[in-house]
Formats: sequence, C-alpha cells, structure tokens
Amino acid sequence: MKKQVRIIPLILLALVSSACSPGKEQPHPPADKRAQFQEEFTGEALFNERCRQCHAAKEQGGALGPDLSQAGSTRDARFLGQVIREPSKFYPGSVMPPYDTLSQKQVDSLVDYLGSLK
Repeated sequence: MKKQVRIIPLILLALVSSACSPGKEQPHPPADKRAQFQEEFTGEALFNERCRQCHAAKEQGGALGPDLSQAGSTRDARFLGQVIREPSKFYPGSVMPPYDTLSQKQVDSLVDYLGSLK
C-alpha cells in the first residue's frame, strides 16, 4: 500500500510538469474584452451601454431619466460633459450616478454623440 501512495504523487507531478513544459504553449484565459472595448466605443455604443437603460434617444430607451433625443439642440458640449461627470452638481437629488470613471476620450465621444441628437 505504501508504494501506491508514493507513486500517485509522482504521477501527478509528472502530469503537472508536462502540462507546463516550455515546448507546449498553454492557452491564455480570455481577456476582459468589455473593459478593453469600452475605451474604443463610439459615442452611440457607449450611450447604449451606459445610458440607454435610463435615458431614451431616437425613440428607444428608458424613461427614468429625461429623453435625450434633442440634447444637441438644447445643451452645449461643455454642459453635457460636466453633467456626465457630476450630475448631482447640476441636478441636486438626481439618481444618475457620476460617470467619473470614464476616460476623457469616452466622455468626449459620448458628448459628440449627444450633441448630434437634434
């Protein structure tokens, strides 16, 4: 019985060693594509990902927040960017979360999209 107990760890060690050998390329776990892709989102895609649950635009979306279908006609880019970053500063009591984790590129892209809605 003692020989079997010693053989099993050796077999396991051999299996692990062969799986990690430098000659064999191991598959890498998939990267978090969502995190990488978000930086590249167009403004419309970013709006669909982050805003459409609460805001409507082009007759689609949620009703919790105001309809933004005419945002470009009523607000300038500077205001839109500031509201995205700090909504409660402009609308006290707003349930909209601050999107302070978005990069400047993402905010600019989102503002460009909202500015095109007229």
